[in-house]
Amino acid sequence: MKYTKNIKMTRTTRQNRYYFKCIVLLLGNELGYHKFEMHEILKKKFIEDNSKELSQAEFQQYCEQIRIWSQMELGIKIPLPNEC
Repeated sequence: MKYTKNIKMTRTTRQNRYYFKCIVLLLGNELGYHKFEMHEILKKKFIEDNSKELSQAEFQQYCEQIRIWSQMELGIKIPLPNEC
């Protein structure tokens, strides 16, 4: 009998850099939060579990949700990954 292990490809280093540099720092600076505080606020608002456990696709969706919310609710435009 063979056992297979499901491997979940978690977020990439590039995704992580984009998230902290272009999302967390930008929003934190605009709203007056330290980057770690802003990260915790975003996690609580948009995901139930640890963001480290998100797949690459899930993490991309997470960032997209934040960009939409930021633009619609706060009037803060977050650049896309290729713009940052």
